[in-house]
Parts: sequence; structure tokens; C-alpha cells
Amino acid sequence: MLTLFALNEVIDIAMHSALAPRHTLRATADQHENDETVHAALWWLRDSSGTYLTGNSTHKGAPRDAYAEGYGPGGDDASGILGGDSRLIDAIPLYEPDTGACLHSDLIRAQRDGHNTLTLTLDGARVGLSTFTASKPVAPHGLTAYTHGIVDLAAAKELRLTWKTGKAKHLLHLAARGPHGVKGHVVIGARSGKVLRAAITYPSDHGVVQSTAEGTNDVRTLLYRLSPSPCPPGCTAPGVNACFDRALQK
Repeated sequence: MLTLFALNEVIDIAMHSALAPRHTLRATADQHENDETVHAALWWLRDSSGTYLTGNSTHKGAPRDAYAEGYGPGGDDASGILGGDSRLIDAIPLYEPDTGACLHSDLIRAQRDGHNTLTLTLDGARVGLSTFTASKPVAPHGLTAYTHGIVDLAAAKELRLTWKTGKAKHLLHLAARGPHGVKGHVVIGARSGKVLRAAITYPSDHGVVQSTAEGTNDVRTLLYRLSPSPCPPGCTAPGVNACFDRALQK
């Protein structure tokens, strides 16, 4: 069994559990039976709503559950529902007292290194965890087919996609490969899964110009009119015009 999760969503969940008061941490059935000390953990769950990661804290303000790509619910979000062990695949500790290993810190470092996707594998009773950089990161669950099409369009324009998910809205940050390309964002309703608006900033040597769009159709048109930026990663050109001149000479 192999499942992919959005790393940013997993980090939000891990942070909530790691900072939660100890008395709010839920024990698994085995931990309760063996009278074990409970530490912050990620719970990997599977039930009728899908396959997802959640925290083991009941403290208020919990972020949305992180659903595995392709295994999300068809209806409303099931945030905050921890449930019983009958649907628990594994409890993944965020801190190992015996070794001092801190998964929460490891995930943050991975994100700083540019990773955006977390992989969980289940081979018998053994759970494997790793992170990597996907060209198109895992999108939040609940997006409409039209919204997925807009995300695909942004990826086709060779923009780097970065998600910031929330309970009210999601932000899809867009950035060209090089420093002289466009930047922007798309705002998506968390419950509706629909694109609400977008903004694109075009750099120049004399400042920046921003274009905005409201609604799904106008946002799609805004992205459709974009051309992939010729500015490469690590570009050392002194300005936008110099960068584009270099590209024309190649």
C-alpha cells in the first residue's frame, strides 16, 4: 500500500499535536491497555470517508485532515473526528524519547529543502515514510473538476505550485522557475472547491504590473494567456530585460 499526502497539510497537523497540552493527547487502544505514556503523533486512518492523516490531540483549532491523493471523501470534510482504533492503520510518533528523533522537525527541514509530498507505505506491519518534490503537489481534497483543470493549466505553464490549505479557503501560490518570471496566487473556497479569484504579478525593470481575475472563467482566461517564462532557475541576469535578451540569443 502506497499513499501520497500534501506535506504542508501534514506539517500543520503535526504542529497542532506537537504544541497541544498533554492532557488532550489521545491514546491508541494498545497504549491505553499497556498504560504507556502518550506523546504527540500522527494517526493514519482508513474508513468509509477515505484514507487520511490526523493528529492525536483533541485540542481546539485542529487543521483539516490530510487525505491521501485519490482517497478523499466524496462529501463534507471529516475534520476533527478521531474515531476508534478499528480504522487505525498506524500511529506515527512525532517524537521518540529514546532516540531524540523528532519527525516534526524532519518534516519542516524537508519542506525547506523544497519537498512538497509525503509518502507512506505499508508492507505487512512495517510503515515506511519519505518525502520528495513532486512537479505537481497533492491538491486539497474536495476541489471541483473545473478547479483541477485550472491547476493543471497552471502546471502546464511551467509554474511552480505551492499549496496553503485552510478551513475557509485554500491558496495556490504560483511562481515561475526563475527570479524574473511571474508570481501570483489563486484563491479557492475550501468547502465549495471552486476558484474564487486570482492575481498575477508581472515583473519589469520599472516596477511590477498586476492583473487580477474574479470567478472561474476569468481566472482560467488569465492563466491561459500566460506564456512559460524564459527565465531559468538561478538566472544571474541583472534585470528583466537583460534576462529576456539572453533568452532570445539562445
